[in-house]
Amino acid sequence: MKRILLLSALTGVLAVTGCSTLKNVVGNDTSGMHDVHSTNNNMAPVTSKNGMLVDSVKHMTLYTFDKDSMNKSDCGSVCMVAWPAFMAPSNAKASGQFAAFKREDGKYQWAMNGKPLYFYANDKEMGDKHGDNKGGVWHVVPVR
Repeated sequence: MKRILLLSALTGVLAVTGCSTLKNVVGNDTSGMHDVHSTNNNMAPVTSKNGMLVDSVKHMTLYTFDKDSMNKSDCGSVCMVAWPAFMAPSNAKASGQFAAFKREDGKYQWAMNGKPLYFYANDKEMGDKHGDNKGGVWHVVPVR
């Protein structure tokens, strides 16, 4: 029974992330979070680089997930292993298109126009965008 549950969970993760191997799902980051959780500043720490939205600290690519709804993440704890949420401080202030929302786990996540923002665990270097169009549901955020 445990084996069936484990295989079902793994299959679900692979389907959600569009990956074909477990290594592609988890990469080397198994925390479910990303180094950039928040900053001392309570405004969205973002900028643009090479036509995409990135965090302003490490300049890592930010993504949206088609299955999310307005200010609600559909990416749970298993999904967040591959797609760490772009976390915000609890006192985050809305600024232009950016605002934080409270996740079901009680933590705060940045959103752009209500769409939750994520990193991809397999993006290791500034400018990487290995998660773009993953599974047809994950997308870089273009900046024009």
